[in-house]
This record gives sequence, C-alpha cells and structure tokens, in this order.
Amino acid sequence: MKLLTTVKTLITEIASLDSIQNSIRNKEVMTIFYDGDEPGGRGLRTIEPVCVGISKAGNLVLRAWDLTGASHTAYKGEQPLPSWRLFRVDKIFTYKPTGNNFYTPRPGYNPNGDKSMTRVILNAQFDTTE
Repeated sequence: MKLLTTVKTLITEIASLDSIQNSIRNKEVMTIFYDGDEPGGRGLRTIEPVCVGISKAGNLVLRAWDLTGASHTAYKGEQPLPSWRLFRVDKIFTYKPTGNNFYTPRPGYNPNGDKSMTRVILNAQFDTTE
C-alpha cells in the first residue's frame, strides 16, 4: 500500500499538459522544481499559473506569476521581487499543488493571451464583476 501511495504522489508531481490546465482552471498555487536558465536558474519556485501555450521557439510553455521572485527581473535591495515568468514545461521536473488558490490577476496580466506565444492553449479567466 505504501508503494501505491508513493507512486500516486510521484504521478501528481509530473508536469503534464493536463495537470497544468487543471491548475490554471482551478487557480491553484503550485510549487515546481525548475531546471531553467539564468536568470533564476535551477530551483524551487512557488507560482500562480495563468497561461499555457506554444512559444515562438516551438516549446510548450507556462506563463506564471513567480511568487518567490526567482525571475530576477526586479529587486528590492538584493532580494528579487515576484514577477511574471515564462517556464518551459520540459524543464519543470515537479509540479505539485500547495493547497492554496489565487483569485485575482497580478499586475500586467493579459486576459487575451500571451504575446510571447504563437498559440495559447488555455488562459485563466478571472471574474471581474464585483
């Protein structure tokens, strides 16, 4: 039984298109282990995934708000600030929900898609009628 539980845990951590689409639809905060390029490089990230599609280079990519600030696009002193980041799905080793959700878009969110993608597969929808 322990082996089955371990296998189920590993399966839910794999970054598949289905798991990414589900997290976008459900607006789930995710923890990923990313083997990316600089800036930011390799490491854990806590993200709010909002858009998945095909990049101009032909890669499956995920647009997300990087809560940990690992994108290194802006700093407060030496601490990188949270910001938007484009993640190549093939460089995401683990993809696991944190148990938290997000309900409002971050500054700069594009409800019409993502200009760095040639094709948007799914873009988050936020209820803006309050």
